[in-house]
Amino acid sequence: MFTLQISYPVRDYEAFKKVFDTDPAGRAASGARSVRLFRDTEDQNSVAVLLDFDTKDAATGFLEQLRRQVWDKPEVIGQLMTAAPTAKILEEVAREGQGAADS
Repeated sequence: MFTLQISYPVRDYEAFKKVFDTDPAGRAASGARSVRLFRDTEDQNSVAVLLDFDTKDAATGFLEQLRRQVWDKPEVIGQLMTAAPTAKILEEVAREGQGAADS
């Protein structure tokens, strides 16, 4: 499994969440198996999103689509973010604990 990890430095979490909920880049149709949204306990405007994909190509394709359709729009960055978001694709190599598949 591959996880797209995105860090968003947002101006206002509630405003960000409204846009996030509209799914402007089409994560639901992109093959994302799950989406998890986190907020920093010390800074409520520091948001992390983890999206799981079956393949690296699917994760890369969604990231490219997100950049094209959302991040490359100055009005999105200017109104919702204090800086550009950052992203990386992680490959799961081990899992332990609750929800871990038997190996």
